[in-house]
Amino acid sequence: MPTIELLIFSPRWGHDDTYEIELERDHMEITRGANIARADWQDNADPAWSGWTVEGMMGNDSIHPPAVTQRMFLKVWTAWRGREIDTAQAEAELQSLADWINAVTRAKPRTDFWRAYF
Repeated sequence: MPTIELLIFSPRWGHDDTYEIELERDHMEITRGANIARADWQDNADPAWSGWTVEGMMGNDSIHPPAVTQRMFLKVWTAWRGREIDTAQAEAELQSLADWINAVTRAKPRTDFWRAYF
């Protein structure tokens, strides 16, 4: 099954970090180094998340994505899983999400006041 790589800018390190998104029928994993956020499919229930949250994993790299980010990853995965979109479109949609996260990260306030917080 596909593994999609996204480059997301990390203010903590000052460069793009690679996030790998693995799409499987029974699960999705979002990996950054040793950190993993995993969603497992459950029939007749919401997917069960384990490991890191997406926001927690990104926050560890001083990336503060919009609050809906984890749900957006989930939306792409469930659409791919349900064959509403193919792998190429899933990759394009995830890249669009990464572009948005990068725009938010690069637009964060940079005054001394805000640097003390994030």
